[in-house]
Parts: sequence; structure tokens; C-alpha cells
Amino acid sequence: MADTQLSTSNGDLGGTANLPLGNWYISIKTALMGPGNYSVQGPAVHGDPHITTTNGVHYDLQGAGEFVLLKHSDNGFEVQTRMTPLATVAPLPPDPHTGLSSCVSLNTAAAIRAGRQRVTYQPNLSGQPDPSGMQLRVDGQLVRVGAGGLTLNDGTKIFRDAATGEVRVDFRDQSLVRITPHWWKERGVWYLDFDLTPPNRSMGIVGEIPREGGWLPALSDGTSMGPMPTSLTDRFKALYVKFADSWRVSDSTTLFDYAPHTSTKTYTMKTWPPEDGICELPFTVPLIGVNQDVAERACKGVFIPHLKRSCVQDVMVTGNLDIGKGYVLSQGLPRYKIRVPNGKPNDVAKE
Repeated sequence: MADTQLSTSNGDLGGTANLPLGNWYISIKTALMGPGNYSVQGPAVHGDPHITTTNGVHYDLQGAGEFVLLKHSDNGFEVQTRMTPLATVAPLPPDPHTGLSSCVSLNTAAAIRAGRQRVTYQPNLSGQPDPSGMQLRVDGQLVRVGAGGLTLNDGTKIFRDAATGEVRVDFRDQSLVRITPHWWKERGVWYLDFDLTPPNRSMGIVGEIPREGGWLPALSDGTSMGPMPTSLTDRFKALYVKFADSWRVSDSTTLFDYAPHTSTKTYTMKTWPPEDGICELPFTVPLIGVNQDVAERACKGVFIPHLKRSCVQDVMVTGNLDIGKGYVLSQGLPRYKIRVPNGKPNDVAKE
């Protein structure tokens, strides 16, 4: 008997089932579920940034600055991201969850706490674009990671894929952080996707959203954001002022490394995104988007429904056709993806 059953046998195009942290055995039977693609996905932040919370809710948060994605104080676990604004001719269409249209941002740096140590994955601190790769540091010192990984003081292990630059941080309690970098040649910038397996009851902008009576994760002090405001203006202020500011890092809480004479304030722009949807930045030529047909072709390899939708939106707004390749890379390693063909009940092919 399965612990959780997810069936698409009634003509559904797709579905999801949320599983708590732990070890799970997943059985796929074509006789019950039909042919299609099946993928194991957890909390994540992809693209411009599109968030999947710890309980599987999808929403967008397009800030500018450094924020706590998830933290669990008792476990010494914390993940922070740096969001960098992007000038575009048009904003994203309304987010299905919040109903808000927004200018976009990118995740451009990551910082992690593992026990009493800091791990950062950032572009060159000089600020000069470097297509050769991002810089990995532990407690501020550049490190090289061999094939066997790098072990921290508390037993946490860091792995880095030499080909893709992907960094994986494996904690002793089975928590995990996977960071996938993507190089945007035309803009000379690295941007990141996060896949997370956090300790239970972790909080942050990727934290749990109450299924009843809530629309956003809790504030940093544990206070509920309450029901979604009716007015779009009130909704915007609740998300991008009250909620976003609650999870901004400060000089005393940041885990990032900085060049001399810079700090978290250097990267903070509290007026982003602008509520009027005019996505302009000083001394920056706005990106021109593409139509939906072009975006669909760029994202044809993305099969997870919510990621496909996010990919198409991101390509349409930015005009960056390589975003599709990034989503394909980030949607899951081969061992997490199963393609079930039309055939006998036990026919399962791994991609």
C-alpha cells in the first residue's frame, strides 16, 4: 500500500503530492497513471525568481537585495540569496498566486550557514564579469573542491560539479542545498537556481504558507501575514514592503562576502520592483522580450508544469532564449526524472 497516491488516470494533465522530509519509495504504474513525465521536486527558487515553498505553493517575489530563503536556528541551517534587478521593456504577467504583475530580478549570489561556518557562492568580488565560473568560499577563503568533496567542521560536505559548476551542500541531518549556476553571455552575469531540502519547520521566503487563511509564509518573527488583501495596492505593499523587508539581511545577519567598502546595503534597492510596472534602471538599456511562440520553443525541454510556465514567462520578458536550457538543467538530475511510455504496466524508462 502506498503512503501517498497521485493518479492522473482521470484525464488530468498533471498533479502534485507534497511529502515531508524523509526517505520515500516511489512506484510508478502506467496502468494507473498513464504515460507521461514524473519528477520529484522540493522547495526551490528558479528563474526570475519563482518560488516553490516547503509545502508546494508557487509564488513570485522579485526583490532587490539580500534575503533569507530558509533558516532553522536550532540546526544551524540557513540559506540566503542576493536578488539583482533587471531592466525590461515589460513586466511579468500577473502571478497566479498573488495576482500581482511585477518587474523581474535574478538570483546572483548565494550564502549558506552550516553550523558555525559560512559557505558562499558568488561572482568575482571585483565586480568584473567572469565567464570562467563563480567563486566558492568557506569562511571568506577561496576553496577548491575535489572529486571526493570538501568536509566542513560539523561534517557537512560540499560537492562541486567541474563541468556545470553546480554546488551541492549535504548536511549531516539529510538537509541539502543544490545551487545551479547559469551564465548569461549577453549581459555578462551569472544567475542561480536553488533546490532545497531543509530541516522541518524551516522559515523564510520559501517557508510554509498556511493552506487556510494565509497567502504568504510567516514573517521573520513568526507572525502570520494573515489573509490576502483585496486591493492590489495593499497586496503589493504587503508582499514587497512588510514581508520582503522582514526577511532582508542586515550587516549583522548577512552571510555573504563583500569587496572592500561594500556591504549588503550596496545591493539593496527597496523601491524594486516599482509598483507602476515601469521596469527601468539608471544607465541600463531595457531588455526586449519575445512572443509566446518563440518562448515556447525555447522551453520545449521543460516538462514540469509550473517550471514550464515560469520558463515561458521569463523568456518572453527578457528575450533570453538560453533560459530554457537553464530550466532543463535545474528541473532535476536524471535519477530524479522518470519518463513512463505507453506500454506494459511495468515499463519504466529512465531519461
